[in-house]
Amino acid sequence: MLEPREYCFWCMNRLPCRDGVCKACGKDNHQRGNRDGELPFSLLSGKYLVGHALGRGGFGITYIGMNIYLGKRVAIKEYFPADASVRAEDGINVRPVSEEANSLFESGKWKALEEARIIARVQNVSNVVGIYDCFGLNNTVYIIMEFIEGETFAEYAAKKGPLKWQELWARIRPVGVALGRLHRLNLVHRDISPDNIMIRKDNDESILLDFGAASGTIAAGQESVTALKDGYAPIEQYQRGAEINGRADEYAWSATIWYMLTGLKPPNALQRKAQHIDPKLPGKLRRKVPESVRRALLKGMAIRQEDRYASVEELITALDVQENDSSAGRTVMVIAAILIFLVLALSLAVGFLM
Repeated sequence: MLEPREYCFWCMNRLPCRDGVCKACGKDNHQRGNRDGELPFSLLSGKYLVGHALGRGGFGITYIGMNIYLGKRVAIKEYFPADASVRAEDGINVRPVSEEANSLFESGKWKALEEARIIARVQNVSNVVGIYDCFGLNNTVYIIMEFIEGETFAEYAAKKGPLKWQELWARIRPVGVALGRLHRLNLVHRDISPDNIMIRKDNDESILLDFGAASGTIAAGQESVTALKDGYAPIEQYQRGAEINGRADEYAWSATIWYMLTGLKPPNALQRKAQHIDPKLPGKLRRKVPESVRRALLKGMAIRQEDRYASVEELITALDVQENDSSAGRTVMVIAAILIFLVLALSLAVGFLM
């Protein structure tokens, strides 16, 4: 087992010497430190080395880490609600920001544990992030998950621009299949967006992340409004007391596909309802995006739940038909081109003989 300071703080690869410059990422490890309020370079539970903070959301901070016994990189998610907690004087422990916030802080711990349990329940579902461990420490909760090296759909789209339909469908269809399986387990993700789907670097596999908002199907009257992503959250997630079911994920998944095809985030669902508008394809994309795909996605993004497909599987079927039609069309075009070539060749041969 290597001594902690022989690991790179930034990427967790082995260093050529203690605190040296990492050959893998090029970072100098003589200075190791996260921003104020984030964990320092430290060891959790005697085996998980905490490194660079990868991201910070409303309810937690995610770090790159290392299981020093297995020599395996991990992602460490720490429950740290931005509006309800602060770091204690030791820079490690977490406490409520005030007595008034204590109830919210404590209930959030149970929510973090529920997230871990949900991910554990779906480990047999393909294209879902893996989980290794979960424990309470430092007056908070830590979830140890699979570290996925790669980029999010949002990052991929920012680099490449709008994707062609065939490439996008090959990448995002497995995520839709995973959502269908979640729904059959009576689970709703409730936070599908280009930021929560990663493309694994080594094999291009698409992986669904962040189950912090996930829950079982909720009866009317039990849903509360939480932090929502404009453009991807359906109308019912803005409404207290509304029923949240698999059609909420269908809306967000359709909106994600729309964004990846166009580079444009759909309008906010509340705005769409008030102004009776649907997202429009830019003129230059109208010929590139099949009309049947546009219609299927608009149905998936219908404002009213009952106007959407009954399930994600039905939406997948509708989009599969388009993919099959496109493949058949390409095959017909290839055959036609071959026949034209043969006719021209035959005509030339007859002319030469005459």
